[in-house]
This record gives sequence, structure tokens and C-alpha cells, in this order.
Amino acid sequence: MKDVGGEEKGGEKERGPEQQSRRVNLGGIVPLSTVDWTGVAATVVFLRGCPLKCPHCQNWHLRSGESFEDLDVVEEKIRSASPFVSAVVLSGGEPLAQPRAAQKIAGIAKELGLKVGVETCGFYPEVLRDLLEAESIDHVFLDVKAPLTDPEYSRATGRPGVAPKVRDCLEACTRLDVPLEVRTTVFPEMPSREEVGTIGELLRNLGISTLTIQRGRPREGEEPFDPVPAKELRDLAEAVKRLIGIEAEYRARGDDEDFDEYEQRK
Repeated sequence: MKDVGGEEKGGEKERGPEQQSRRVNLGGIVPLSTVDWTGVAATVVFLRGCPLKCPHCQNWHLRSGESFEDLDVVEEKIRSASPFVSAVVLSGGEPLAQPRAAQKIAGIAKELGLKVGVETCGFYPEVLRDLLEAESIDHVFLDVKAPLTDPEYSRATGRPGVAPKVRDCLEACTRLDVPLEVRTTVFPEMPSREEVGTIGELLRNLGISTLTIQRGRPREGEEPFDPVPAKELRDLAEAVKRLIGIEAEYRARGDDEDFDEYEQRK
């Protein structure tokens, strides 16, 4: 497997290069998850660090900070869970902010016969491309937060210049024919219904035929707000299918109360 370029974020300068290469700025590990990769039982490895400042980030506590662990610790967790899962998902934070750690963890998973998925904001297209070309990644879950234009995308991510990187990631996935799930999370103030339609048109023009719509919730510590009702998001997905011509799905998590109520009424 070829080496993935890029420098890790974080310190530990007192350690030698070989020791540092075996360290992971770890945000946590969920041994068994059934919600990160639909239909797949997976171990989820959260890596710290993210260059974005999305206003409603659910994992805001993983944007920065240091909690380094030896790669052996991560490997042992994956090995212990491997009889019960079929995949490992790299998440964060932004897992591709630690390219060498991402590559090494993917390698461990592959040696155990597990598939590898990555949940990414699309900020590091070169790292993603290298991992895809090395066949380290089997499935990409890519957040597209707004139409790929500014000021819309800078408003959604808290910094300018991100939209072209996300487009590069989309194009890399289509060019290399890697399974891709594009996720758009809808909050009351953004993206608007029209902007979700624009995202759908972009995907169609790139040859991407599916879009997953998710329900945005308040992050821990922020001013509470009422999430967009599940019925509205379900109707939005139907409108995207009808008007744009791609498969759009509203996906609710188990704690979505009005979704549960809707299901009980069917």
C-alpha cells in the first residue's frame, strides 16, 4: 500500500519519527454501530481535528485537542470487535486531517477482512484520492452542506474556499467508481429547500444518483431550536426525486420522535 502524504495535526515533538507514526490523536471508538453505515455493523473510530467551524457541529468537542494513543490500542479494539462487525468507519472530527493514521487504521481493517468506510467533510481531496487509489477505502460518506458556491458554503462551514475541495472529492469518487453516499443535513435556517434542490442538480450533473437528507439538531450547549419536522424532510426528499430525477431519501435516526410517531401511525 502506498504511503498517503500529508502531515499529522498535533504535537508530541519529543517522540521520534517512528514512534510518532504509531500514535493516533484519538477521539474515541464505538465498537459496534449500526447507524453509521446503513445495513452494516461497523466499528467506528473517531479521529480528532477538523478545519471547519460548522455552526451546529454535533462533534464540536473533536475539532481540536489532543488525546494521543498508540496505534496498538486502536488495533486491539478493532480486533476485539471484528467477530461482530463487517466494517470499520473512520469518523471525526475530520479523519482525513490525520492521513497517516487513517491509512494505518484502514490497513488494520483490511488485514482482518473488514471493509472500510470514511465519513468526511471533503476538505482534503488529495488525501481522499490517495486512499481511494490505494484501495484503502470501500465506501465514502461525504457531507455536502450547501450548494457548492460562496457565500453559501462558507456560511455553512465557517470558512471560505471549501466548496472547490468538496467538488474535487465528489469528482474523485465518481472517477474511481467508489461507492458514495452524499449526505445533506437540513437545519431550520440552512440549507433552504431551494438549496437542497441545487445540491440535487449538482449531483445529477456529476453522475451521482442518490442523496441522503438528514435532520439537523441543536448541538450540545447551543441555543435550543425546533428541528425541521420529519414530514417536511420526507416531502423534500420526494420533491427532489420528482423534480431533479435522482433518488433522494430522508433518513431518520432512532431518536427522531416525530418519525417514530409517524411510523406508528402507518
